[in-house]
Amino acid sequence: MTIAITPLHAALGAGVTGLDVAHIRPDDARALYQAWLKHHVLVIHGPRISEDQLVDFGKCFGVLENARKQSVLASRPEIMVISNIRENGQTVGSLPDGELTFHFDRIHQKIPNKAGVLHAIDIPTAGGDTSFANMTMAYDTLPDAMKKRLEGLTALNTYEYGQTHTENKKLSDAAPNAIHPVVRTIPETGRKALFICRLMTDRINGLPEEESRALLTQLCDHAENPRFVYSHRWQPGDILIWDNRCTIHARADFDGSQRRLLKRVTVGDNTPPMH
Repeated sequence: MTIAITPLHAALGAGVTGLDVAHIRPDDARALYQAWLKHHVLVIHGPRISEDQLVDFGKCFGVLENARKQSVLASRPEIMVISNIRENGQTVGSLPDGELTFHFDRIHQKIPNKAGVLHAIDIPTAGGDTSFANMTMAYDTLPDAMKKRLEGLTALNTYEYGQTHTENKKLSDAAPNAIHPVVRTIPETGRKALFICRLMTDRINGLPEEESRALLTQLCDHAENPRFVYSHRWQPGDILIWDNRCTIHARADFDGSQRRLLKRVTVGDNTPPMH
């Protein structure tokens, strides 16, 4: 069966049908990769799959990393568990509760990951949606004067693990941090993308503090405009992959008394972001 790609939103996102996730052929993998480059987010509605199948799907997009935190709910080292489930008062997964502000994964590290893949297992009846914003479209729609202003600029990105809002960060000298271009280029397409986010980007280098903060706020407000955003309402069995190089994502709040369980694999990268 030939896979079909159907856009989900004018800005980004596409649904994939006709794919047998248990038996991905080389031509399927190539088609998925090209669709991912074009649409930035791919969604497959389907039954729950095994961890082995989730790993095989992730490998269509690059080399997988081992999870930073292992969970008793995962049997493979590549699997990261995102869940609010608790055993003996302790969480068995990462990022358990509540809202999560727009961000790039690991922008605070020298080489952020290339992509993330999530597989939904248990989903609350309401809330917990994940929104994605197209940062290539956000850049393309900036005025020419702003594009000129951003040329060559870099920004400092930091993070405190577990924090979901910028104002709650309490950084120490040991906090992970990285400097990246404010505008990066996607290698396969040559397209430029804004590479800043509200949660982790602290300042634009070389600018006075007040000017840096005002510019970051202006850029984040622009990037989070609903016309650039696709919001995904999860269904059990969903598989979703996003391009972490040109897509920021956020999570809506949800009822913490309801189970939420997703399993994730992370596609690594081998080069830092470039202008």
